[in-house]
Amino acid sequence: MSAFATPVTRAAWRDKPAWAVIATEDQSFDPAMLKHMATRANAEITYVSASHAVFMTQAGVVAQTIQTAAKNALAQVQVG
Repeated sequence: MSAFATPVTRAAWRDKPAWAVIATEDQSFDPAMLKHMATRANAEITYVSASHAVFMTQAGVVAQTIQTAAKNALAQVQVG
């Protein structure tokens, strides 16, 4: 529980690369809100016509995004 009491001094999304898959037909979360958060994190955004269950209905798009993020992370480790 102490993790919830520790103040965050610098959010990781401010300094680390980020990716987002935004389902344009999401009825659970407003896509405009998701876009705002992803843009604020300077994320590479992929839009897909899908519902909130995008990970199930558009698994290929989500998997490709994860692969891209993983390759980017590996490249950063190899350079560093």
